[in-house]
Amino acid sequence: NIDVVAGIFFETMLDLRGCTALELMRVPICCAVSIYHPLAQKKKLSVSDLYGQKLMLMTRNWSKYTDLLRDDLWEHHPQIQIVDFSFYNLDVFNQCEHENALLMAVPQWEHVHPLLKILPVEWKHEIPFGLLYSHTPSKTVKTFVKTVAKVMRLDTAV
Repeated sequence: NIDVVAGIFFETMLDLRGCTALELMRVPICCAVSIYHPLAQKKKLSVSDLYGQKLMLMTRNWSKYTDLLRDDLWEHHPQIQIVDFSFYNLDVFNQCEHENALLMAVPQWEHVHPLLKILPVEWKHEIPFGLLYSHTPSKTVKTFVKTVAKVMRLDTAV
């Protein structure tokens, strides 16, 4: 019953959810931390700040972007403990806060949880962000997506 959702996406999710997307931008992969975590005092994290920490990532094959981050960390930064989870929901955000872990996040989730802070990390990992909508959108949704694409100067085949 939802016409359009703005969020991160990847091919696997689009297939699973039976929708399509208009990519608006690539956003940096960040880390969410409890506002009580010692790292929350920083404005930006270095990868070495994550050493000895638990980093919560979606399970392998969820997203090629997450898998690239995971592989980079396993190969170059084994000091970071990766903890898998299967789906973003309130329980995952609460787990991050309660366990003083770090959680893969994006800047657009800044207000998703009152006890979490989103911090950029000094790495080059990004993920697509855009509008998700049905493969067979209504006329109104088609018009909206085309208008957004025009304003953003993007090509779309809605």
